[in-house]
Amino acid sequence: MTGTEPVTMLSVTVNENDGTTRYSYELRTSVGVVRPAMEQEYLVEVNQSLVRDLCGKINKSLKGALQGGPGDLWGELAGYGQTLYDHLFQPTHGNDEPELVAQMRQTSSPLLVRTNEMQVPWELLHDGTEFLGLSHDLGQGSVVRGAFLSGREVGRMERALIVGDPLGDLAAARSEAEHVAEWLTARGTECTLLIGEDATLVDVVARLSSTPYDLLHYCGHVSILNRPADSGLMLHQRRLLNETALRTAAKVGAPPVVFINGCRSAGPIANLCVSFMRMGAKVVVGTRAEVAEASARQFAEEFYLRLLDDQTAGSAVRNARLSLLNEPDGAWASFLLFGDPGVHITGGPVTPAPGTDAPEGPYSPAATEMMRRVATVAEPRGVAISMDLLFGLVTAPELQDTLRRAIGSERLSILTELMHTFVAETPGAAENGLNGTPHPAMSGDVQLSDTVRSVLHQAEDNASTDGRSAVTPHDIATAFAETGGGSASQLLDAFGITPRRLFTPDLAADPPPAPSSSQSSATSQSSASSSLAAKKPTPPGGGGDSFNGDGRLRSGLLDERAAKAVGAALLLAAAKRSVIGSHTLLQGFALADSRVLRQALEAQGEAGRRAAHVLFSPSPRRRDFSRRSLGSIEQAQAERPGEPVGEAAILRGLLTDKEAAARGLLEQLGVDPDQLIRDLEQDDRPADPDQDRGRGRGRDQDRDQRPDQHPDQDRDPGSPD
Repeated sequence: MTGTEPVTMLSVTVNENDGTTRYSYELRTSVGVVRPAMEQEYLVEVNQSLVRDLCGKINKSLKGALQGGPGDLWGELAGYGQTLYDHLFQPTHGNDEPELVAQMRQTSSPLLVRTNEMQVPWELLHDGTEFLGLSHDLGQGSVVRGAFLSGREVGRMERALIVGDPLGDLAAARSEAEHVAEWLTARGTECTLLIGEDATLVDVVARLSSTPYDLLHYCGHVSILNRPADSGLMLHQRRLLNETALRTAAKVGAPPVVFINGCRSAGPIANLCVSFMRMGAKVVVGTRAEVAEASARQFAEEFYLRLLDDQTAGSAVRNARLSLLNEPDGAWASFLLFGDPGVHITGGPVTPAPGTDAPEGPYSPAATEMMRRVATVAEPRGVAISMDLLFGLVTAPELQDTLRRAIGSERLSILTELMHTFVAETPGAAENGLNGTPHPAMSGDVQLSDTVRSVLHQAEDNASTDGRSAVTPHDIATAFAETGGGSASQLLDAFGITPRRLFTPDLAADPPPAPSSSQSSATSQSSASSSLAAKKPTPPGGGGDSFNGDGRLRSGLLDERAAKAVGAALLLAAAKRSVIGSHTLLQGFALADSRVLRQALEAQGEAGRRAAHVLFSPSPRRRDFSRRSLGSIEQAQAERPGEPVGEAAILRGLLTDKEAAARGLLEQLGVDPDQLIRDLEQDDRPADPDQDRGRGRGRDQDRDQRPDQHPDQDRDPGSPD
C-alpha cells in the first residue's frame, strides 16, 4: 500500500508589490513548526531579475554539457547554485545564518519545498558544501488553486503505460521506451507500449480512462507555454495530452507514478507535472533540460529499482542522481521530483514475469544488481576479490546515505572515482586462496576469493538471524565491516577510515587517529583557502598552460610517476577537507610509493618507509592546490619547458621553501631536508649518454634490475602516514 514518512516542509511564498519581490519562508515538520516560536516570519527582499538570470545560467550550463561543450559543469553549477542560495537565504541580522536555514540544512528527513515560485531549481541550490538535491531527499510541491483528486493507492507496480516518440522524429526516445518496457517486464510489470503512430491522443486517453495503470512513462516532445491548455505531452499528429484531456481519466485517476523525459518538461508555469498531480499522481519525475539516451535509461532503471525495493520517492530520485554523477553530460542535474519525497509507492516483493529467470539465491533485487556489477569488473580476471566487492558497495545507490553520513559527500565522490580507477587497474590476484565453485549471487563463471565468500556467508547469516529471507546491500556492507574487508581495507586505511566506520557509522566507531602537530598545522593553514574554494569555484585558466579549459591539471604536464603522487595527494586533501598543501603533496609522493623519494630517504634510515600504500586519484583542479604546492609544480615546469615534470623536480621545489610544512614534517621524522634536496638534484640530473656509472643513472639501473615487488612488501603497515 502507498505510505509516507514524516517530511520537513519548507513553504516559500513569493509576493511582488510596487516592483519589490519578497520571499517568505516557513519550516515545518509533520509535528509542527521547527523554527523558534518568537520568530513569526523569515522574510527577505530579493532581486527577481538576478534570480531569473541565475536560473537561466544554470539551464544554459546543462544544455552546454549535453552538447559536449567545454567547461567545468560541476564548478559552474556549484557557483551559480551557491549565489542563488546566498541571495534567497540572506541573513536578516549581521552575517549569521538564519535559524530556519540552519534547521533546513541539518534535517535528516525528506524535504518538501512547497512554493508558488516555479522557476527556481531548488534541488540545485548549493549551500557551500553540497547541492540540496544531493544532500536531501527533496521534492517540490506547488501552491495552485483548484481541487485535487486524492489518487489511488498501489501495492506494487503491476501495470505500466509506456509512450515513446509519438511524432516519429526521436530515435532515442523510441529506443528508451522500448528498453524501459523490456526492463520492467523482466521485473514482473505488465507493460503497454505505444510507439510512434500508435501513440494517439484517443488511444492514450482511452487506456488511462479504462485501466488503472501504476506508472506512465513518457519520452518525447513536450509543450510548455503560459496557458495550461497549451501545455502537455505531444502525441501523434501533434495532439496535446494536457490537463483538460486528463480529466477524462478522473474516474480512474492518474497513475501514481509519472515519468516525463522531455525537453523542458519542468517548465515554469502550469507545467504538466502539476497537472498530473492534480489528477491524483503521487510523484512526477521531470527533466529540466534534454537528457542523453544512455543517461535517461540509467536514471530510469535506478529510480524504478529503488521504488520496487520500497524506497521513498525522494530517496529513489536522489540515488538515481548519484548514479549519474560521473557522466559528462550532467544529466544528474536535469532530473527533479514533483510530489512528496517521503512517499512509498510500492511495497512487497517483486514477482518475476512468467518465463523469466528469478535471481538465484537469497538476494534482494538491489543486492543481485550490485553483485552483477561486481561480477562485471571481476570478469576479465575470472575472480572477484575484496577490492571488487568494495567497488560494488561504494557505488551501490542504496548505501549512499550511509556512506555520506560516514565520510561526507565530497570524500565519497573522491572515493567513488578512486574505486573506478582502481578496479580497472587491479591485476589478477587471489586472496587467501580461491573457492572453485561460483557463488549463486554472481553471474557467469566468476569465482570468489575466500574473503569475498566469507563476507557473503556472513551477510546471509545476518539476514537469517534477523528473520529475513533476502540479503540486502546493507547486509553485505555490514558483513564486509565485520570480517575486516580483506586486502581492500588497506585502501580504506590510506583513505583514513576503517570498514566498520565506513559502512556502520551509526554504531560504535573506531576513534580516528590523532593528527600530528604538523598535520594540524597544515590543515589550519589551508582552511581559509578551502573555505574560499567552497564559496566560489576558481575560474579556469591562468597559471600559464598548466591547466586545461575546464580548470583541471593538464594530463601531459606530469610524467606517470609524478601524476600518481599528485593524484594521491588530491585524495588525502579531500579526506582532510583542504586544498593540496605542501605537507599533503609530500604525503602523496609517499603514498604513491615514489621510488625517487624512497632512494633519497634510504640514505638517512627508515623514515622514508612510513607511507605504505599506492593510491590513484583523478586529475586535480587548480582550486585543489595551495599556493605553495602549486608553485612547486609550476617552478619545476618552468625549469624544463616542454618536458613532463618529474618527481624529483617537484620535490626539490617543494622542499626549497623554508616555510613549507613539508620541511617541518621531514624534520620531525629526523630527515635533513637540505641533504634530501641535494640527493634529489642528483636524481633529476639528465643522464650522460657517454657515462654508464653516474650516480643518478646507477640508481635507475638498480631500480630497473630489482624484481617486481608488491607495493606493501618490506613496509610496516602499522607505520603512520
